[in-house]
Amino acid sequence: MPVIKVIRNGQITLPKEFREALGIDEGQILEAEIEESRIILKPVAFVERGPALSSKGEKKVAEALEAYKKGAAKAFDNVNDLIKDLNS
Repeated sequence: MPVIKVIRNGQITLPKEFREALGIDEGQILEAEIEESRIILKPVAFVERGPALSSKGEKKVAEALEAYKKGAAKAFDNVNDLIKDLNS
């Protein structure tokens, strides 16, 4: 079992074999918790977020906001009618 030294500011270096076994790369975020008298480190997976809307979607939203500001907002009786209008 490797021995790890704590350096300034509480930093530690995980042994290479640990990082390789767990697929931990430089800059990766780890979750840390205390369990009884142990420190548990777990890799955290983040999903890269892309743009919330496509350029076409952004254009549609901008058009809808302009129509709303001009009082030209549409009312729909049900979701299906709304979807048909959005796709037209």
